[in-house]
Amino acid sequence: MGCGTQTQVSKVADTNKLNDKNYGYSVLVFGDRQAGVSEIYDTETNGYSYNAYCMEKTLVKELYTCEYDFLDDALHAINKEFGTWELETLRIVCTPDFLK
Repeated sequence: MGCGTQTQVSKVADTNKLNDKNYGYSVLVFGDRQAGVSEIYDTETNGYSYNAYCMEKTLVKELYTCEYDFLDDALHAINKEFGTWELETLRIVCTPDFLK
């Protein structure tokens, strides 16, 4: 179906920071730029690392990326660099066939 990349953005009023509870569905936004934290699964270690990133949404170009072993470190880096940006939550509006 190919609609897994479609998102609807709504504003979050309570805080302006990413944290261990909202990083999976929230991002920091300024204009056409988006910053957040994504998970990277390593099949060899059977564990996760965390990618702190900033991207240009229109060009779909990554402007900043840094991999961390610990979620707290990735969140700290993103909030330190982009913490003045607006926190928004992402919601999937349709489900790809392979997830049904």
